[in-house]
Order: sequence, then structure tokens, then C-alpha cells
Amino acid sequence: MKNINFRNDFLSDYNFTIIGSGAFGTAVANFLVSKNDNVIIYGIDEKEISDIQNNHKNTKYFESIKLKAKLKATTDIKRALQDADIILIAIPSHSFRDVLRKNILPNMKKPAYFVNLAKGLDYLEIKFLNQIIEEEIPQKMNLGVLKLSGPSFAKELVEEEPTKFVLACKDIEIANNLKKYFETEYTKIVTSNAIVGIEALSVIKNSLAILLGIVNGLGYGMNSRAYIFTESLEEMKKIVKLYGFDENIIFLPAGVGDLYLTGNSKKSRNFSVGYKIGKANKVNKKILNSFVTIEGLRSIEIIFSLAIKKGIKLNLFNLLYNITYKNIRPSEVMDQFFKGIDK
Repeated sequence: MKNINFRNDFLSDYNFTIIGSGAFGTAVANFLVSKNDNVIIYGIDEKEISDIQNNHKNTKYFESIKLKAKLKATTDIKRALQDADIILIAIPSHSFRDVLRKNILPNMKKPAYFVNLAKGLDYLEIKFLNQIIEEEIPQKMNLGVLKLSGPSFAKELVEEEPTKFVLACKDIEIANNLKKYFETEYTKIVTSNAIVGIEALSVIKNSLAILLGIVNGLGYGMNSRAYIFTESLEEMKKIVKLYGFDENIIFLPAGVGDLYLTGNSKKSRNFSVGYKIGKANKVNKKILNSFVTIEGLRSIEIIFSLAIKKGIKLNLFNLLYNITYKNIRPSEVMDQFFKGIDK
């Protein structure tokens, strides 16, 4: 472990910078500032940033809900990073490496911790996002890479609904020492050293939420949906074991909890796109166009290919691949699955 002096005198001693002014980045910043004085959001949308800074709102995502008055926002990356001790990244996975390389690293003034809030992969290189941070940020500027994940709709976080997260880091002591900065009256934290496993769960559950949406859209009842949910847990276990982690990490908030949330609500983009596929009983052109932005859709082929390469059987990802890439009708695929017919 690095020689790190954690600050214990008072909780507002760290400076937090959130990269990304979208729904989740704003929601996390808002609960952080309830306990830590120095929190600033960086974003590129001037209207959005002005709304946060001057009106204490992010109307685009949260309508009239008020954010904490102490929360600051800027479009100036130099200002955002000049005092940063903890940098939280809440941007789409496809822009992750470029933002680290071109925007964050050149403007850092001192070493910092990095917390990944995004869910997804670097789809070009098939790497988890914590790996991208480690590759792009030199060790002398990187105090540690963490992942914050769990069942959390951004709007409910802003409304201060009780929410539980896992904070993961390869060095568990770093996670244990930083967790207090993330805990408030309504946010609770457990820690783990299985950061790669947590990253994997974040990717897997997005795709499985699509399948749960498909089953719902096709009109299957609760029994069938519970059947698919249970099978989903088994496939999550297989994949985390493939990466060398104890299968029980699926019982951390980023596993069962996050799948329950995103696989059962139209507030979830992945569930919603699955529901539309099920309702239409096909993958139409409009849905195909969303493959770039819906993380779960982009992950299906990667996980399907990984399973073949490693020789493990993932029935649900086979179903998803047949529906989304082979364009077989969802009703046919699911009917054959429930009848025990392999295709």
C-alpha cells in the first residue's frame, strides 16, 4: 500500500470534483456536499452548469427539485481540478479514455483518488473502466482507483431516498478510510476489494435488465419474470467466478440489488429498451440506433463472445444474442427457452 495520510480531523477537508453534469453525477455531487463543503461539478453544457450554479437545480433531469446551495459548478476544467483531492468520473464509457488523457491529466495540480461512477466498458479494447484510469493516470498522480456502484436512480438520490452502495478498491484500506466521506443520513456504504468484479457486475446487470424488460414487454407474468431473475443471478455468479472472485460478491449492492432495480422499472433505460423490443416483438431500426448509447445492448455481444471463448454456458446471453444480433423474434426465443429447447 502507498504511504497515505488519511484526513481524520473533519469531513469537509477533501476537495471533490465530479466530471460530468448528467443525472447521476449531479445526484452524487448533491449528497456529497451535504457532508463535505468543497464539491464542484465540471460539465460542458453551459445551460446545465449555469442552472446548477445559479438556480441550484438541474432542471433537465430533476425538474424543479432543489439541489444543495453549497454545490458549485463550472465549465472551466482548470478551475474544477485545481484543488481536487478526489475526482469522480460520471461520463459515458465511450469517451472515458479521451477525457482522462486530454482533459483531466493535463489539468491536475496534485495526486488524487479516482472514483468511477460510470457503468460500461471500453468497447474498443474490451477493458473495464478502472483499468483505463490506471493506464491513463501515472502512478505519481494516482493515489488509488475506486468504484462506487449500487441500486440508485439519480432522481431518488436527489430526493434523499435511502440508498446503499458498495465502494470498491483493490486496496481495501483505501475504501475503508474513504467511505465516511460518502455516507450521509440516507446513503450507506459497504466496502470491497473486488473492484474488477464490481465493474463486471455493473456491465452484466445492464444486459440482463434488457432481457427482463423483453420478458415484461412480451406479457409474461410475475412467475416467468422471477424465473428469469433467478437465472440471471446464476449467470452473474458464473461471470464473476470467471474473473477469479467469490460468487458471493453478487450479494453486494452492485449485484442483486442493482439488477432488482434496473430489471424491474421503466426508469431504467436498459429495462425500457428491452420492454420496447418485447412489445414490438422485434428489434426495429430505432432500437438499433440506440446501440451506441444503451450500455447493456453494447455489452451483449462481448459477454456472449467471452462465454464461447472461455467455454462457459450462459443461456440468457445466448437468448439476448439471438434476439438483438440474429434478429430472431423474442416471442420465439423465449418460448423455446421456457420449453427447454436449445437453439
